[in-house]
Formats: sequence, structure tokens, C-alpha cells
Amino acid sequence: MARVMTKALLLAMIMIVNIFAETKDVAESLSDLEKKLAEIVTNLNKTNENHAQLRGHQELPTTCERGMGDDVTKTYPRYIIMSHDGPKRQILCDTHTDGGGWIVFQRRATGDVDFYRDWTSYREGFGSLTGDFWMGNEALYNLTDKDPYELRIDIRINDGQEVFARYPDFRIESESSKYRLQIGSYSGTAGDAMAYHNKMFFSTFDRDNDERSDSCALIFRGAWWYQNCEKAELNSEWASTETKHGIWNDGKIDWKVSFTEMKMRRIQVA
Repeated sequence: MARVMTKALLLAMIMIVNIFAETKDVAESLSDLEKKLAEIVTNLNKTNENHAQLRGHQELPTTCERGMGDDVTKTYPRYIIMSHDGPKRQILCDTHTDGGGWIVFQRRATGDVDFYRDWTSYREGFGSLTGDFWMGNEALYNLTDKDPYELRIDIRINDGQEVFARYPDFRIESESSKYRLQIGSYSGTAGDAMAYHNKMFFSTFDRDNDERSDSCALIFRGAWWYQNCEKAELNSEWASTETKHGIWNDGKIDWKVSFTEMKMRRIQVA
């Protein structure tokens, strides 16, 4: 509509100029106006192309669901930030891994976000979806209390190797139950380090719910479903030194973790 109105206006102006085109100066002005018209039409065409591209972006998926990464003809970005009614906040969706549809609830990649935080911070969540973050225990409870979910943990160790662990029947209990962890049987390539933490309560430095006489959260400067204390600990203090890194130890292999994503996907019930 904008393009039609602009061309009509300029054509009217040209007609008016033609009526009074009795001098060389007016003729030159007419030529200038015709050039301006051509420039405006070119710019409008470019604007229409940009709008078409924007319409393409608006067609990105708005629901994080299994199978969204199966169709190779789709060119979704690897990660999409979208709204979610469950936790009533924006979530980060992994659209590619194993068919996609994973809600990422923890990521540590740069180490620039402090994960040594109190109970309230872990309950509400912190960090940025475009960087390192924890989605929040209350959001995890609200999601897994309503629908069945599976858990996947993607890990990169210090030598660059990438491994993963997967658990069905992932559930976080309510705050009154201290956000107890429930997971099913293990599969994957990382080794089963989370079995040690199954059915454990969540602990922070100001809420000691582990089975040790002192505080695992204080020792590792993090927060986790500690037992006495850990086999896996992906929220501990990270640094560039060899002594401060994420931990994943299944009793056979002790990984030193340099990247982690914890993600969940709703299980489709027939």
C-alpha cells in the first residue's frame, strides 16, 4: 500500500510539472523527479524483501516439542527462545539434538555466571538464556509435576570430547519436599553419575539437605542434589584452574567438565 501511494503521489507531481514545463529549468527538474521516483521504487522493493524475511522468522516454531528437528527441510536455528505457559516465562529450546524439543534448564559454557547462590536464587532461577543460566527449581517442579519428562545432560570434557547421559521419568518434587530429584534408568556415553543423586534433596549453602555432617554445598561452592557428597556436580565453582571444574564421575571415569547443558523433553503419552 505504501508503495502504491508513493508512486501515485509522484506521478501526480510529474503531471503538474508537465503542465508548467515551459522552461529548460523545469524540464531538468522533471528529469530529477523521475530519477527520485526510480530510487524510491528500488528502496521499496528492498523493504518488501526485508518484510518477507521477517515474515519467515515469524514462522519459527512457538512450541518446543519432540520431532521438530526431524525434518531436514527445516532450517530452524539450533536454539530458539520462546514463551512457555508452564513456568510462565521464556524458555530456551534446543531444536536439533536427537529430534529436538528439549527445554534447556541449565547451561555452563563460559563460567562468567556465579552458581554459588542461595536457596531463593535456585528456586527462582538466574543468569541469561543467551549465556550461562539456571532456569529455576520452581519452574522445574511446575513442568514435571504436570507432564512426564525425560532428562538429557550434554557434557564436554576438558580434552574436547562430547558425551551425554539420558534418563527417563525425570521429575522434581515441590519445595516442601526440598525439590527432591527423581530419575529413571541411565543410557548414553558419559557413564551413570546421576544414579548416586537419585531421590536426593536439593541443597544450597543456606539449606543443607545432604546426608553429610557438614555441608557439601559449602565444600564445592555450588548447589545440587547432594548425597555424601557427589558423583556428578555441574553447579560447582568453575575456574580456569585444574582444581575448579564441573564433576562427572560414574566410578569408572572421572570427567573434568568444561561445558554442560541439562535439558528436559516432554514424553508423548499415547
